[in-house]
Amino acid sequence: MSKSSERALFAAASAAHRVLHHTLVEGGPARDLPADVAAAGPAMFGVLNAFLRNVMEYVFEGSEPVEHIHAYLLQLQRAYPVELRVLQPEPMAVFVQEQIGPGAPPPGRSGFPVNDAVVHQSRLIAEFTTRYEGFSRDQVELYLQGAIARYVTGGY
Repeated sequence: MSKSSERALFAAASAAHRVLHHTLVEGGPARDLPADVAAAGPAMFGVLNAFLRNVMEYVFEGSEPVEHIHAYLLQLQRAYPVELRVLQPEPMAVFVQEQIGPGAPPPGRSGFPVNDAVVHQSRLIAEFTTRYEGFSRDQVELYLQGAIARYVTGGY
């Protein structure tokens, strides 16, 4: 990767971080930061996806069967029924397993069809898992910072 490509990737990931920090740590809507949303481009999903992985790997080791992940997502949905009413635990359990399991694709990629609903549900799962598991603001920020590194390096 050229230096200019690397700088562009980091700039996009940094913009994604600003938006995700604003939404996940500060509780504000993404629409408050339209320039950063635009600047992030595809890195928005990549950093969010890496954050989801970081959070879900706090809960799971990555070798659990999809049924265990499904049960956890149902438990999460029962704990936050209003906020997670749009969550589809069964297909999202398959997505989460793919993302944290052996042979996971690089952050921001998937063999699963990724559309706006999957992206939205990924954010909800990550956000409400941090609440359910009792993450502090500092811990959420640490996992979010780790997500930038994970995405920029293509780390698993």
